[in-house]
Amino acid sequence: MEAQRDTSTAEALVAGSVLFATAGQVIIKLGLGKSQGLWSWSPHALPAPLTLGVAGGLVIYGVGTLLWIAAISRSNISYLYPLASLNYILIALCGHFLLHEPLLAGRWIGIGIMSVGIVLLARVAPHPETA
Repeated sequence: MEAQRDTSTAEALVAGSVLFATAGQVIIKLGLGKSQGLWSWSPHALPAPLTLGVAGGLVIYGVGTLLWIAAISRSNISYLYPLASLNYILIALCGHFLLHEPLLAGRWIGIGIMSVGIVLLARVAPHPETA
């Protein structure tokens, strides 16, 4: 029973990790704005790492990383890592719907295949021995 509770907690922590990581990455992208890259410099703008958007995104992403660490301390990483791949799906969807990036048919198909794979992997319970 204890292992099952740890796994449920770990799954919730992974969900939080994925949401924070996705939000952090999108905020970093928005914080970069039209800059030419991480270390681009203009006499009229702060270097990208010093902008509020990039710094805030890094902090939010860092919270996601801390949640990930807490998750893998409670359950098998080989079980949790496929769940973390939801990040790829959410980033693609945020890129398309929030950042207006193109998402062509091949990527939609890939997202569908990944989604099915994640569901299949999540249905397999982790080994009772945790962490």
